[in-house]
Amino acid sequence: MQEHIDYRFEKALKIKEHIKHQFKYCPYCGEKDSLSFNNIKIFTCSKCGRTYFINPASAVGVIIETPSGIVFVERGIEPKKGFIDMPGGFCEPYERVEDAAKREILEETSIKLEKIDFLISGSNEYVYDGLMYVTSDIFFYSKLDYTPNIKANDDASNVIFLKRDDINIDNIAFESAKEALLYYIQNIK
Repeated sequence: MQEHIDYRFEKALKIKEHIKHQFKYCPYCGEKDSLSFNNIKIFTCSKCGRTYFINPASAVGVIIETPSGIVFVERGIEPKKGFIDMPGGFCEPYERVEDAAKREILEETSIKLEKIDFLISGSNEYVYDGLMYVTSDIFFYSKLDYTPNIKANDDASNVIFLKRDDINIDNIAFESAKEALLYYIQNIK
C-alpha cells in the first residue's frame, strides 16, 4: 500500500510542475500566481478561495482479436503519431464507457462491434499541445471468429492486423495500452 501512495505522490508532483507552467492565473478571479497545490489533485486560489480539481479524463481502448490477428491503428496525430495502438479514445460527456469504446472502434476502423468484455483498467499521461491530461483508461476486448472489413478513419492513419507473436511492444503508443496488451496476451487465450 505504501508503494502505491508513494507512486501517487510522485505523479502528483509531476502534475503540479506541469500545471504550474500552464496555468499562471486563477480562472475565476484572474489573480496571477495565486494557485497552491495540495500535492494530490486540488488547486486553491489564495485570493478568492476557489478550489479546482485535477481529475482524470476517461478514455477507452479495445483489443479486437480476429483470425488475421489483433486489430491495431496507426496514430495519425500527436501525441505518439506513427505509433500503433488499439482502437480507442476519450469518452464524451455523459457517455457510458462501453458506448464510447464501440463508438471509437467504429470511428477509427469501421468495425461495428455488438459485444465487448471488460479487460483491465490503468492510468496514463496524455500530453496534447503542451498540456498534460491524466487519464483513467478502461480496456475491453472482443474475439471475433471472422476478419472484419476495415477502413482507417478519424485520427487513425492506418489499420493493421498483427499476430500475437509479431507484436513489438515498443511500438505501442501508451504505457497503459502496453500493460493492457501484455495482460491480455498472458490471461486471455
